[in-house]
Amino acid sequence: MITLYVINKVINKFQNLLLTGIIVSVGLWAIPVSAQVEDEQVNALVDALRLSAPPNRPNDGMYSQWQVKPAIIPSWTSQCAEQVMTPAQFEADPTTARSVVACIIRRELEIEFRDTGNNEMMAVRRAACWWMTGQPSGCNSGPTADYVKRVLGFYQMGFDQQPQSSTPVFPQIPVFPQVEDPQVNAQDPQVNTQDPQVNTQDPQVNALVEALRLSAPPNRPNDGMYSDWQVLPAIIPSWTSQCAGQAMTPAQFEADPTTARSVVACIIRRELDIELRDTGNNEMMAVRRTACWWMTGEPSGCNSGPTADYVERVLGFYQNP
Repeated sequence: MITLYVINKVINKFQNLLLTGIIVSVGLWAIPVSAQVEDEQVNALVDALRLSAPPNRPNDGMYSQWQVKPAIIPSWTSQCAEQVMTPAQFEADPTTARSVVACIIRRELEIEFRDTGNNEMMAVRRAACWWMTGQPSGCNSGPTADYVKRVLGFYQMGFDQQPQSSTPVFPQIPVFPQVEDPQVNAQDPQVNTQDPQVNTQDPQVNALVEALRLSAPPNRPNDGMYSDWQVLPAIIPSWTSQCAGQAMTPAQFEADPTTARSVVACIIRRELDIELRDTGNNEMMAVRRTACWWMTGEPSGCNSGPTADYVERVLGFYQNP
């Protein structure tokens, strides 16, 4: 058990970072990962996904020209359009639909650029596979492989050129499961643990959630942060929409520590799973990268200074719960 002196020393060390608003819980929507993706690349992939989607038929259970499932629309629009839209509103506003899809695709394409060492074609393939299946890999044969090739073909045709064929053949896959979000089921406050992309176990998630809580500065009134995990207010509506089935205000989040913990666990499960995948299931490295992401918005770069100290502190609590 560390002493009060050490706690105060750590708190003082992080105070300046807190004042600049970059510590704890910035997440994907507050600080983007490294800017590797060009607008033209995002637009080209958005168009390729649109051209590769089945026709948008009334009452088919999917919405917009990108055939998005209704369950994920409130979460995605909250994140990317700063309002929670119903599927009907999303369907009726093609401009917003496109901008929301572009927002999500930019995020995923950034991840794949990072994971492929900036290999553009491989990143596009993986992003297309994720859009179809909820996972960036595994589309190597059958209809999913055909779909990925189709997306890549439209992507390579150019940013503005339209396909020559007006009667394309679509892969025979009933739905796009990715739009329920591979990490979060928007209709259920619990993570979909049956999803094959979720590899983390509850003890790992719980240990890291507790380590983040113990590593956070004290939750002081009017410090601009909320809950024992010191979450920035801007991200709370989006995270609670994804993980609790409702968009909560910061005050509501603060007043409900049980929900706060479950939401943090939901987000950490998602991020820890990504890092386990990216590190080849190296648990300690995945925990380090997740702690760095929680602190800075990026999974890497916490190699020196206060951010490195913070990551080591989290790792210590994780290993000694």
